[in-house]
Amino acid sequence: MERFDMSFQNKRVRIWFALVLPLGLLAVLLYIFLPNEFQFIPTLILIVGLAIYYAWVVLDKRKQRSNK
Repeated sequence: MERFDMSFQNKRVRIWFALVLPLGLLAVLLYIFLPNEFQFIPTLILIVGLAIYYAWVVLDKRKQRSNK
């Protein structure tokens, strides 16, 4: 198992902070300010954002394996 570097030199950490963290903050703000009938929207935003991030991680791992 490879070691995970938790710093901004790691591309995955940079993408996490650039994509998922702002979506999380947006979801919290929307959850606070949206009426009850639209409370599902912040959850959908988080699910889609996390799905995009983890799909990118899987594709990046495949790309790295094929380059070795």
